[in-house]
Amino acid sequence: MLYKAKIDGDIGVKTCKIIGRGIPLGFEKTADFFVDNSGLGDRSEPALVFVDFLAKVKAGRYYAITEVGQFQVYIAEFIKISKKVVYEAQGIARSRLVSKSCRVIYYLNGDKTIRLYTTDIVQFKGNKITLNANGYQTVTTKARMNEFLPVGIRIYQKAGVWYIDDKGKKIEFFDGIELEGVKK
Repeated sequence: MLYKAKIDGDIGVKTCKIIGRGIPLGFEKTADFFVDNSGLGDRSEPALVFVDFLAKVKAGRYYAITEVGQFQVYIAEFIKISKKVVYEAQGIARSRLVSKSCRVIYYLNGDKTIRLYTTDIVQFKGNKITLNANGYQTVTTKARMNEFLPVGIRIYQKAGVWYIDDKGKKIEFFDGIELEGVKK
């Protein structure tokens, strides 16, 4: 998911992946770089030309693309932090990986979150469920949501539009929708 630079100026950073704006669990963002990705940039422009960006790449740091534009990208730099520090800061009791890209996070207060990549797609807080595809209404996102939703609640697609079947009640899906009166 994140590219770890092996040496200062590691050209392999060109292979870093797009992760979106979230910060992966166990990492802390240390810098953001605005970088030309067209190959036609000039040093007089706001975006760093690739050679100048490479001069800032440090061995042992992790890199990923957080935003993509037509001619530029934002590349974030991360350092690894201890799991214990992350858990304490976020009130996490424990978490477990359920697939290569999906994690269940259990909080000290009894809440639970399903995280796909860096998006919290299902959040159980008290008797509320919040659903969020973060604009990625994909087959995988829908499948993961359905895997963890309580019995009687399902997300389905009809004519390209997502809907929620909440015990027979049809609701059109939108990012951030909250369902109330639901048991975890």
